[in-house]
Amino acid sequence: MAASRNPPDPVAPLVARVAACLDAFLPDGVLLWVGFSGGRDSVVLLDIAATLLPGRVHALHVHHGLMPNADAWADFCAAFCRAREIPFTLKKIRTPRADGEGLEAAARQARHQAFQESGATVLALAHHQRDQAETLLFNLCRGAGVAGAAAMPTARRAGNLTLLRPLLKSGVSALAAYAEARALSWIEDESNADERHTRNFLRHRVLPELARRFPALETTLARAADHFGDAQTLLRERATEDDIILSGNLALLPSFSLPRQANWLRHWLRQRGWRVPETAMLNEVLRQLAHVAGQSDQCFEFRLAEGSLRLWRGRLRATPRLLPPETAARQWDPATPCSWSGWRLCLEPCRGAGLNAALLAGETLTLRPRQGGETLQIHPRGPRRTLKNLLREADIPPWERHRLPLLYHEQTLIACPGVAIAADWRCPPDQPGWQASLRTTVLADGDAPPAQGRIPGKC
Repeated sequence: MAASRNPPDPVAPLVARVAACLDAFLPDGVLLWVGFSGGRDSVVLLDIAATLLPGRVHALHVHHGLMPNADAWADFCAAFCRAREIPFTLKKIRTPRADGEGLEAAARQARHQAFQESGATVLALAHHQRDQAETLLFNLCRGAGVAGAAAMPTARRAGNLTLLRPLLKSGVSALAAYAEARALSWIEDESNADERHTRNFLRHRVLPELARRFPALETTLARAADHFGDAQTLLRERATEDDIILSGNLALLPSFSLPRQANWLRHWLRQRGWRVPETAMLNEVLRQLAHVAGQSDQCFEFRLAEGSLRLWRGRLRATPRLLPPETAARQWDPATPCSWSGWRLCLEPCRGAGLNAALLAGETLTLRPRQGGETLQIHPRGPRRTLKNLLREADIPPWERHRLPLLYHEQTLIACPGVAIAADWRCPPDQPGWQASLRTTVLADGDAPPAQGRIPGKC
């Protein structure tokens, strides 16, 4: 008698794949948040996660408010979690209304902002193999480089949040089989059929046509994304090595090939949270930077959306958009923090350092912008020093010097915060003092136009 053959289990392989991802990337004891739209994919992911991690799963539903049935979707998600005793958070957001790809991008940006504000430290999303294939095609159609062709990683850091995609190597058929085996219910998002959105167009028009010629298309595109991801890892490792080299000697930049320069600068910008400009602008930055890289006394500025790239004493610096410097003097009560040119100025108590607390008691100071020619006697028996030289010695870049507040008592300059204090106003040893503290708090409103240019001249 022939041995009976059991049908394949549609549940176990998918559960095992999710379990492997969580074992690799979810720290012990940490709560797993799951992005829960109420669609089939997120229902499957939440069901698997709740099975693997009972009591350690929290569902997050982002309510975009864009579709007529958005409230009903939120109600479905809340009821689904209530029935399974899964903690549930509803996050309502406002997405700027636009058509086509503009709406997609705006909704995605708003959604990820909601993720950051949720309080989660690890968040799992239900992207699967078809989503990966769509993302790869989408990015290639926009002219993406290796990083874009790598599409979505299984795990990545986004601010203080780790994003996981445990289903990324799973096909749609596996998710459908799991949902059927578990008798799960879900909601259908009618916007998924709207081909004005680029991803829907790729999903409904482009991918099916390609799949008729290449039956394993989704698998092969996902594999290609993995290959691009490996290449991006190598490029990132090389850029990290180059960053160490160039941080010690930027004058070596012209000796690198242009692709190597571009790879380093992309990495350098991403490390600071700045967007990488288009290729033509990136190459222009490199051309101008290579021209002045070995000239430590040259002033260089290149404006990008987030702010300016500047060269100072042989090192490249990223400076965000800043408010213009103050131009008028004003009275200041040292007991109250104040704003000055985008700085937050306050006095913090200390001992044996900073300004003499006894001399400041009950006094009102004047804040004034730098005019030029100011001097300070920083040693009781020493000569008066020009503020210009003191700023240079303190390594204050030229673009910051006119933004610093100068502290006056009546007509006497007594301190430049973070730089120097007049000898007569310095706190004696072991006596109460006040340390002036400056923190950047305010950026200029709006995006600076991405204009380029080097400002010549000596610093």
